[in-house]
Amino acid sequence: MTLIGTIIYVPPKDDEPGKFVPIAGEASSTLVTSLLDGTGANRVLIFNCDETDKCLDPGFKSFALPASKALRPRGAALIDGMVQAIHDDTPITDAQKELLQVASLPLYKILTVQAAYGRGMPTDDRETLAEIASVDLLFAVLDRIVSEAGRSMSSFIGADEAKIAVWQGQVNVVRQALADRQANTHLRVSAIMQIIEKTAFIENVLATQMSPGMAAALDWSRGVQSRALTH
Repeated sequence: MTLIGTIIYVPPKDDEPGKFVPIAGEASSTLVTSLLDGTGANRVLIFNCDETDKCLDPGFKSFALPASKALRPRGAALIDGMVQAIHDDTPITDAQKELLQVASLPLYKILTVQAAYGRGMPTDDRETLAEIASVDLLFAVLDRIVSEAGRSMSSFIGADEAKIAVWQGQVNVVRQALADRQANTHLRVSAIMQIIEKTAFIENVLATQMSPGMAAALDWSRGVQSRALTH
């Protein structure tokens, strides 16, 4: 609710008609940064229900998110785990597969090629990949929340279309804030292109030199990323 806002319907009373109360989402860079990186020594304000049943009069409460539970460190840990699985020739976990499904880059292919090339040397771009993947993951979470909220609103017979339009506009503001975080500078775009170009070059170099196990991992990555990009 803090990120995308909501609309609260207050039922009519004897002397008052029912009403819709839109609550704006918080699209500030402070909240987005906190979700991606954690709050550190600072805290952020989030909406807090006045009671667990109806939540008709939410207020604010101070909230701290440890870095260990933020999206970028979790994404980085999943990427590290995938790199280790590639080196060990072992399956990746369900959580790692879910990250591949939301990634906007051919993540597993990049990691496979760079792992084969680096042989454990610090030649990869995991920090940049973790930044991109964490924003992709936040987009996926936002889409899921918006979808659930949208279904609830569309099924409400007494819905106020004007208020719903206001809420949808707020959601679009949040989406734009995330998009700005994902590609707000030419350097970010350049970094993405460099990763892809370097991966393609390395893949060509390795084409005749890879072990059967590494080649199989690369072939599997092509299939996974292809399916992910079509959904």
